Amino acid sequence: MTSPALPRAGAGPARTALLARPGGVPVGLALGLCAAAAIAVVGLVPLDRLPFSVCLFKAVTGLPCLTCGTTRALGRLVRLDLAGALAMNPLTTLGIFGLVPWALADLALLPWGRAVSLDLSPGAARVARITVVVAALANWAWLVVAGR
Repeated sequence: MTSPALPRAGAGPARTALLARPGGVPVGLALGLCAAAAIAVVGLVPLDRLPFSVCLFKAVTGLPCLTCGTTRALGRLVRLDLAGALAMNPLTTLGIFGLVPWALADLALLPWGRAVSLDLSPGAARVARITVVVAALANWAWLVVAGR
């Protein structure tokens, strides 16, 4: 008779699941509030129209950083110019739109002390990591080519 296999310590879930975890930290809500605050500031103070770049990385290397164009993208979102926002920084713009449902779900779950949690299987986690790296590199390539 063999004993049942014990799960490895630190092993991820066997399958991918989107959960409303009790006692979870509402990360989506916190990030959503930060994004809303940034959009409000850019809407009130025309930071997206400065005649100079404030990017230290760009000043030193001559290349845009991974987030170059974010302030200008937020400024265009304030003016409801989706195409302009995507042109300034596609990853930031798409990230903002992906953040909205996550923040709203966390807000809806807040009264019950729950938060959205995504448990990824090891295979799905690997795909997610690769996707994030490829998206960041593709966005950076876009920023370099576009001269942000």
